[in-house]
Amino acid sequence: MHVITLEGSYNARGIGSGRRPWLVRSAGLDALTAGGERTLRDVGVDLVIDLREGAEHAGRSHAIPVRSVPLYGETPPASGSLETVYAGLVRERGARLAAAVIAIAEHPGTAVVHCTAGKDRTGLVVAIARLAAGDARADVVADYAASGAAVRPARQAIAAAQLSGLGLTAEARAASERLHLDSPAEALEAALDIVDELGGVAHYLRSHGAGDAHLAALAALAERAGGRTAVIAEPVA
Repeated sequence: MHVITLEGSYNARGIGSGRRPWLVRSAGLDALTAGGERTLRDVGVDLVIDLREGAEHAGRSHAIPVRSVPLYGETPPASGSLETVYAGLVRERGARLAAAVIAIAEHPGTAVVHCTAGKDRTGLVVAIARLAAGDARADVVADYAASGAAVRPARQAIAAAQLSGLGLTAEARAASERLHLDSPAEALEAALDIVDELGGVAHYLRSHGAGDAHLAALAALAERAGGRTAVIAEPVA
């Protein structure tokens, strides 16, 4: 992973080659500056995959084409634990997670995936896409865990304002602050353990609408950008 300094956004990283990553992740891009847009285009980004719900959108300042793939189908949770939210997404929103991964696979160029903070929805989609492409789980988890350092300073005041009126107990408030601000490795590990219980990444994607061609495309994208041998998941018997 390679940190990308992005005017008008934050928590941006490229996966694969630093000069031409095969996938980019970031926080929301609605306020992206002209300089920020140039930075993305300079590393090859020519599609935005937006995981947010419609009500979360503001007016966009950039001209990069956008494909909307909302994950929740409702207002994102304002409170709760990371593990509970992730488990709900993996178990109940598999078709939407797969749709986002399929959007990455079907795009011949480089896509940037984002939600609001680029941590939770983005973290799950990027993790599943990377694992399907053959990246090592340890690398995937380390990339996810890097988000907390960027998200906490950017969203601490926003999270405090959102949580202040919910009447949460101290314990529930601490869990909800972790939901909004942190990206501990164990939270993603728990979500990926559920994916494994459901048959593994390749089976999970296939069972929610992906095909062998999508898995092969992900591996080819990663190989092209990373200079490594493609690892293509075998079909499930």
